[in-house]
Amino acid sequence: MHARVTKLEAVISTLATREDLVRLEVTLHREISGIQREVSDIHRDVSGIHRDITYIHQTVSAQTWKILSTLIATSTLLVGVTYYLAKHVG
Repeated sequence: MHARVTKLEAVISTLATREDLVRLEVTLHREISGIQREVSDIHRDVSGIHRDITYIHQTVSAQTWKILSTLIATSTLLVGVTYYLAKHVG
């Protein structure tokens, strides 16, 4: 019986008190607030990156259509010139 009481007394000294729990709760709230701010900052950064990627996509798409239109016009012109040369010069 004395051994059991000794073990319980040893364990009781390691148990947390209400004040310890309150301090832990305050610390956890601070940590959570800090994490929420960091997540908010990351969200803002990702939104900025998304806007940049959207702008790049629109620019590349517009440039692609300009290049494609130029290639089609040039190809049509070359076929016309070749036909004219074959028909009238040769």
